[in-house]
Amino acid sequence: MISKFCIEYTLFKLIVRALSLMLIILQQASFAYAESLPPYQELGIRHICEATPVDTEPKQSTASTLKSGDEVRIKDLTFGTDNQPYFAIDYATGNGLQRAIGFVSIDKVSNFCNFAKRADSGDSFLAPPNTCHLIATKTETLAALNEEASALEKFRPSMAAYRMANGRYALSLGLLNIRANATILQRANTLPKDSECSTGFEFSEALVKEEKGFLEYEFPPFSSRVERLAAARALMIEAAQGTNGSGLKEACYQGLSEACSGYAETIYNAEDPHGTLPAAVTHFALLGCMGGNVLGCKLAINRAENTLENAQFRAVEGGTGNSADLVGLELAKIGCDARQAVSCILLARGTATYSTPTLIEAASNFAAKLTACKTGIGWACDELLDAFGQIVQARGEYASPTKDENYSLGALVEETCHPGPAKPDVVHCKPAYLKYRDFLQATKVATTDIVRVAKAKSLLERGCEIGDPSACAAQSKLDAHWPVEARSVAAARAIDLCEKQSQKDSVCNGLGASLDANLIGSQPAQRVVYDDLVTKCMTDQSVAGHQACSSAVAAYASLEGTEQTHKIEELLASACNQEKVNGCRALALLLAKKEQGNSMPIQLGIERSEALLAVLRTGCRFDDNPAGTCLLLAETLASDAKNQAALDVYAKTCDYLIAHASKKLDNVDICYEAAKFALAQKVRYYDALRWSDFACTSADLGLSPYACKVMGNIYFSGLGVDTNPQEAIIAYQAGCFHPFVSTTDGEACIKYGNMLLDAHEYLNRTGAAKYVLPENVYGDTQNLAMLLSEASRAYDMGCMDNIDQACQLNAKLLDEWSKGRFPHGRARCRVQDDFGQISSDKICRALSFYQAAGQQKEQRRQIKLEVYAWPDGDRTVVYQKDGTWLLNEVITAGIHRDGQSNCWRNPISKRSFCITPLGE
Repeated sequence: MISKFCIEYTLFKLIVRALSLMLIILQQASFAYAESLPPYQELGIRHICEATPVDTEPKQSTASTLKSGDEVRIKDLTFGTDNQPYFAIDYATGNGLQRAIGFVSIDKVSNFCNFAKRADSGDSFLAPPNTCHLIATKTETLAALNEEASALEKFRPSMAAYRMANGRYALSLGLLNIRANATILQRANTLPKDSECSTGFEFSEALVKEEKGFLEYEFPPFSSRVERLAAARALMIEAAQGTNGSGLKEACYQGLSEACSGYAETIYNAEDPHGTLPAAVTHFALLGCMGGNVLGCKLAINRAENTLENAQFRAVEGGTGNSADLVGLELAKIGCDARQAVSCILLARGTATYSTPTLIEAASNFAAKLTACKTGIGWACDELLDAFGQIVQARGEYASPTKDENYSLGALVEETCHPGPAKPDVVHCKPAYLKYRDFLQATKVATTDIVRVAKAKSLLERGCEIGDPSACAAQSKLDAHWPVEARSVAAARAIDLCEKQSQKDSVCNGLGASLDANLIGSQPAQRVVYDDLVTKCMTDQSVAGHQACSSAVAAYASLEGTEQTHKIEELLASACNQEKVNGCRALALLLAKKEQGNSMPIQLGIERSEALLAVLRTGCRFDDNPAGTCLLLAETLASDAKNQAALDVYAKTCDYLIAHASKKLDNVDICYEAAKFALAQKVRYYDALRWSDFACTSADLGLSPYACKVMGNIYFSGLGVDTNPQEAIIAYQAGCFHPFVSTTDGEACIKYGNMLLDAHEYLNRTGAAKYVLPENVYGDTQNLAMLLSEASRAYDMGCMDNIDQACQLNAKLLDEWSKGRFPHGRARCRVQDDFGQISSDKICRALSFYQAAGQQKEQRRQIKLEVYAWPDGDRTVVYQKDGTWLLNEVITAGIHRDGQSNCWRNPISKRSFCITPLGE
């Protein structure tokens, strides 16, 4: 008989074998497992770490409250009326997929949340956010790991090794930035074949790093993690008291992250006879950083010789070449979140280092530098104005700081500057004067902003009184805030201060331009300005000389008044002769002004003196001289009813431009006016067509589209030529959608749209195309629906040009097309819920339409709308904007297919709109 013991023993062996087999299977599964890294968090993505209100405008009405952990996207940075900085953010409203723009204090927005709490959950070796461990190998034994490490010697400075939760060992060659890890692994040719990047979530223990290998730390017997950390903290206290020199290092290996950072700080400036200190500092700093201790993150990036980037630069010789791929930038984000000045500076200097920053980058950099400034780095304060200038530059070509931004920036400078003349090693207040000046120029005294106005005026007054010409000059121009007597005194003081300075303030160079020219106190400076303008007027043959002559007239008026002009007339006459014509235009305008009683511009019905005409004839040489006066001569002759003479001047000058133009000109006003004048006189129609054609095909931002309309009118009405609707519609199209400039003639759009509707009617009635249009507009001139869509696009562009008639015509077209007056596409439209329950199923009219509104209209941005008109007159509109599909202005997740239908789901109503095309 088999004993009970034998049976139990046999069962025990079977269980052991089964467990061993399961362990092997699990281990093999872990070999095959490739960890999925979290997506890289871009610079513009931030988080709200505690509930905070989001405002519709900075420090104004609250639109919503953001929850802890909410993700937002920064779009810009500005200042509120409270002089505090705010991020403009794009955030989820909580209403389906809808998002909105709001404003949140920059202190309430972080790159990452709860970083310092990561060790509380036992995640002591997770790679810092946006980074990963470059794992060369995972081994069963420590000996095998050390053997692998010895073969990768060049990575040793950044190496670390870890015990994993499954008992195996992992060899890390250092950290990589997640955004670059795939590129690095692909390009590296010296890494082991199975190298990968890991977050380190499997790591349970850091191995002791020795010069030639790694050892397991021999833990004293602890009953729990809590007991182990308590013992480690006791060791750290002993080290602080000086009773245990190795206490910090011991506490670090026992899992106390702050001890690792403390040890790195202790050895940071130690002697380094073997050149291994930077690697040791980085190693222990990172152990602290990974456990959530921000000091460790800072120590790992605080000097260039640290080995933080060793893994990238050894895996790929020279690295990726992109500074955004560095690990240091990600650690700097952690430190800057914690308001560490050094980290903020490193973050700002590492972002867009070799390129012009985007708006998001510029906003991030300014916020980082402002934090550094507020936490004690004085020179960071000096860089704030330039940093904010990059924000303004990134906003667009014509952007400028707002009133609140100017005041707040001035106040920031005032906190550290010293009023008075510039001195070495002392922060000068000039930037504050200029910012306050811009603020005051945009602010009237009779407002509720009395406190800020008083503060700005006070600094300017103190600066001027103490002896700073910049403050005096700024004060002289602010007529809404000081009486003329006070401003004149300030101007005179600025001149006096500049004369006495041995080291001239920059404002003293060209002081006249910085002062109000109409003040008595400004006259000495204006005399200098006038003399410089006279010199340039007489000698400079470029456009600058011509402009100097005109400016000299204004400078002379500020000095001598407008009654006695004989001196300036004599000067301009000496610059208007056979050798030079710089002064002719300015002299002619001065004479014309006198002749018509100091009123401008030139009036009709007033006989011109021969003196005036002689000046204009001298200046007009029928060429492209920048100082030429041909247009003014032609207009003057026309105002005297000398029409033939005027036409001759127009013709000769425009024909010269046509004959000698080697590129598309950006100033063709003479040809445009020539065409209009000829048409008005009902003469030389062919030339009018030629002149308008030249102006139309040029690149004059203000006139070329209008010249196209003139050309279209000639063809359409048959003015001196055979009526030619084909050429007319092409000209109107160019006037509406000009190929070389961004401006539009709204009337040309109306004419173009009307002709398209006429072409639509003709095609519908005869089946033949009435016009042939350029293929880049639309491919099929035989398509009825496309003709109507293009008419809508034309009316829409005219509406954007603020032509009300165009808006009305487009609305009328939409209404009539929706009601079935015009041929249209057909589609089966249905509305259904998430369970497929259909609430409406009808045949709709389908049409493509253009009708911009709101911001799109302001930006002159056209987007094609897919409109589905229901039998009851309701319309459903679907369109795509910047890659996002919207359904009746609600953001959707995009198109999804349901059989033969395209569907868009409204995340608010939880219902989908689906269409199945049925043809026409």
